[in-house]
Amino acid sequence: MTTTKKPAFGETMMMEEPRLLTAIDIGTTKVCTIVARQTGPTDFEILGYSVVPHEGLRKGSLADVTLTEQSVRASLKEVETKTGLSIQSAYVGVSGTHVSYENRWDTIDWAGEHGVITHEDLMRVPNAVSSASRKVGRQVIHAIPMVFSLDGKRGIRNPMGMHTSNLKVKSHVVTGTPSAISSLVESVTAAGVAVTDMILVPLASSEAVLTPEEKHRGAAVADIGGGSTDIVVFKGGSVCHTSVVPVGGFQFTNDICHTYNTPYEAAEAAKLQYAHTEPHAAPIREEVSLPVIGRTLQLKVARRDICQITRERAQEIVRLIKLKLVEAQVEDVGMSKLVLTGGSANLRGLEELVRRTLTSRVRLGIPIAKSSIPNELRDARFSTAVGMILWAVRQPRYEQSPLVNGAAPRTDQNGTPLFSRLLSRVRSLA
Repeated sequence: MTTTKKPAFGETMMMEEPRLLTAIDIGTTKVCTIVARQTGPTDFEILGYSVVPHEGLRKGSLADVTLTEQSVRASLKEVETKTGLSIQSAYVGVSGTHVSYENRWDTIDWAGEHGVITHEDLMRVPNAVSSASRKVGRQVIHAIPMVFSLDGKRGIRNPMGMHTSNLKVKSHVVTGTPSAISSLVESVTAAGVAVTDMILVPLASSEAVLTPEEKHRGAAVADIGGGSTDIVVFKGGSVCHTSVVPVGGFQFTNDICHTYNTPYEAAEAAKLQYAHTEPHAAPIREEVSLPVIGRTLQLKVARRDICQITRERAQEIVRLIKLKLVEAQVEDVGMSKLVLTGGSANLRGLEELVRRTLTSRVRLGIPIAKSSIPNELRDARFSTAVGMILWAVRQPRYEQSPLVNGAAPRTDQNGTPLFSRLLSRVRSLA
């Protein structure tokens, strides 16, 4: 006799047929689009990807809808040409200084109506918390269950199958400003693609770079992008803190621009080729040639001077990360686990600087999914995009959604409701 395992809370059912998933990571300097086919409950196959330049973000927030739309359109066209597929909908990453969070308790009055708490009850929890969390001027992006309380007994991870007349849930609720979120959605839909859902950038990155054991034991991820550093902290397997530091790789380049009056493109190239957080790592007499705005002759600059500029900005970022970890009430920051990811985490010497000044338990995070990933994507620059696919794979395929203006919401080719409001998704607490 064969038996079917009942899914744990948040666990995706077995797939009836493969579904297509598209993730669009709109960063400060690039737009990365990945198209994948889901091949199992937690497995996928990447069919194609594209990376195009982008200049529409400032400090993680959308500054130019038109520029972003053009970059998204170019990225989609490239990946559609590679795969021969027509992209109709996509998951989109959201970040920026407009994002904030709160941890809150809510009573779930309707749970256990059938005698025990069911899988269906728990799947309704995020939307219920999302509705209860609404505030004027804020839009809920995620409502993530952390832990439950049954009849006053706290600390329960998965209450499915238990009896109770008093169920409460502690959730991590992430919100953003409606204007910033609407601009991001507008830039994607203007490129011809509907938004299935939005995913907070550091949460997506954590899906790609953290192991389940690291999430359970406690770890933080610092996603150092072009315009900002996004931080997420896990305790006991659940996210408990998210925050944004408005400093990233752009500031490294901008420092070089202002110091030597050199064009941004030349400063960016110098950063990528010569920058290091440890000046002594560069040969003492090595020089770098930089063009100077308004001059025909180039300027000779000691490489160690560029490294010193880089070092000072890196030290600032590390100090700000430490402040956020203290704010998150991380015990013994000096022994806490920290994973650096994002394109600017590839800066030479940064990992060593963090190890020496913040915590010895630090590593560079690259996508570590079980599924096959092209070697080009096994880089900290692509942690968010790959993590978004992992996040999407683990979401329920079909979801009971409220009617919109009295009509059923639009769905994509997979039967997944498209983005009409920021639907919260349940996360696995198993």
